[in-house]
Amino acid sequence: MPVAVVQCIAKLELGGAQKRVIELLKETGKDGYLITGEGGRLYKDVLDEFGSRHITLSHLKRELSLFHEVLCFFELRNVLIGLHKRYDKVILHTHGSKAGVLGRIVSGGLSFCYSIHTIHGFAINPFVHPLKRFIYLNAERISSLFGDFIITQARVHIDRAIRWGIGKRGRFKWIPNAIKYQEFEPSKRENADRLVIGTIGNMKPQKNPLIWAEVALKVTSLFSNVFFLYIGDGHLREKVEEMISGEMRIKLLGWRDNVPEILSGMDIFFLPSRWEGLPRTVLEAMASGLPVVASAVDGTKEAVLDSITGYLVSPDDIDGYVDRLTELIKDEEKRRMMGMKGRERVVRYFSYDWMIQQTLGVYRSVS
Repeated sequence: MPVAVVQCIAKLELGGAQKRVIELLKETGKDGYLITGEGGRLYKDVLDEFGSRHITLSHLKRELSLFHEVLCFFELRNVLIGLHKRYDKVILHTHGSKAGVLGRIVSGGLSFCYSIHTIHGFAINPFVHPLKRFIYLNAERISSLFGDFIITQARVHIDRAIRWGIGKRGRFKWIPNAIKYQEFEPSKRENADRLVIGTIGNMKPQKNPLIWAEVALKVTSLFSNVFFLYIGDGHLREKVEEMISGEMRIKLLGWRDNVPEILSGMDIFFLPSRWEGLPRTVLEAMASGLPVVASAVDGTKEAVLDSITGYLVSPDDIDGYVDRLTELIKDEEKRRMMGMKGRERVVRYFSYDWMIQQTLGVYRSVS
C-alpha cells in the first residue's frame, strides 16, 4: 500500500507557513492530507478545494490550553490510526510550534507513523515573555525526542536548535523557503511622482507593526511624496490605526489576494520583524525587483545581502530604518540595482522546484 503524507498546522491564517503547507498538499496528490484546527482566512477555501482530504480537529488551537491539548492528543491519534487502515505507513509533517509539539508526541507512540517537523521560526527569543519562552523551549526539547526529522528554513536555526538541546544531531535538513518567481514581474516604476514603501504581513508582535508605524510617521514627515502601505491584518491593527490617525499617506489595506500586482506598484519593501523563519514576502519582493529594508534576524539575513540587495537593520532600531529608507528614497539608481540583484538571487537560490524535490526526498528517506 502507498504512504500517506499528512501536513498538520494549527490554523489556516494567511501566512508563509500556511502557503507552504498547501503547496506540499498539492504536490503529494491523492495520498496527501491536511490536518488543521478551525478558522483562519484560508480555512473555507482550502476545505472547499480539498474536501475529505482536509481534516479538522476541533481541539487544535494556537492558544495554550491544557484542556484542549489533552483532547487534541486523542483526536489526532485517532485520525492517524484511521489513515493507517488504508496505508502501511503515515508521514506526519508538522508546521508551527503547537502542531509540532503535539504531532511529534503522538507519532512517537505509533509504530507506523514517521514524524517530520518544519521550523518556520522560533518564538524563543527576548521579545517573548520569559514564562512563555520557558514553556516553548522545554516543549520543543521534549517533543523533539519523539520526532524523526527536522527541516529548517534558515541555516542559523540548526545551530540554535542543537545549542538549545532541540533535536538530534544529524537529523536536520536545511530547505529554504522558496517561491514560483515566474509569477512576479520586476517593477518598472521609474520617475514616479510618488514613491511607495510597502509591507505584507500579519499585524502581530512578530512582524513589529508598531515599530513599522513609527518609522512610517518619521519618513512621511521628511518626504512629501512618500506613501506607506501595509497589506495584512491582525489584533494590533487598532493600535496602529491610533498611531497613524490623520496621516493620509500611511494606509492599512487589510489582506489582498493579488500580491504580485501589489508588489509591482511598490518601490521599496520594508519588513521590521522581530523574528522569522525565512520570510516568503521578502522573496516575493525580491522577485518583483524591489530593494528590501528588513530586520537582521534569522533567515532574513540569509535572503537579503546587506548593501547589495537591500539593507539589514536591528529589529527595533527606528533611526536605522529611517536612515536606510531615506538613502533609497533619494537614490533611484540604487533602488534599481539592488532590486535587479535581488531578483537574480531569488532565481538562483530560492527555486520552488528545488525546494519541493528536497522535501519529497526527505519523505522518501524517512519512510
